[in-house]
Amino acid sequence: MTPAELRLAMQRYRQQIEAEAKALKDPYLALDRLRGEFSKLDVDERRVANEVLGEWALSDDEGLRYDALALIEDLNVRTALPALEKLMRRLAESASPGAPYELKKVRRIAAKLEEDQARG
Repeated sequence: MTPAELRLAMQRYRQQIEAEAKALKDPYLALDRLRGEFSKLDVDERRVANEVLGEWALSDDEGLRYDALALIEDLNVRTALPALEKLMRRLAESASPGAPYELKKVRRIAAKLEEDQARG
């Protein structure tokens, strides 16, 4: 699968399971299934998938951003640090009522990833 095909497959898969999760009224279904799919990826696919998570973290879609941040944290995606830094700047300037809370969350995730990166 090419990187472009993997990106598209990830997007389609997430949309499909998000719809299923809404129908079943299970907010964690999509995240659980995405975690499962990530565990099946080979090294090259995982590299592309990690890039996609960084892109999703910058999305205006709060649900997509939530999933991306959860996966970035759970899977220790250190390559997402530049995206998290960009998101922190954006949230710091945002007038959205939820921005301060999300900013705190993103700072915590980034600090954890930086700490893990420093340890090697």
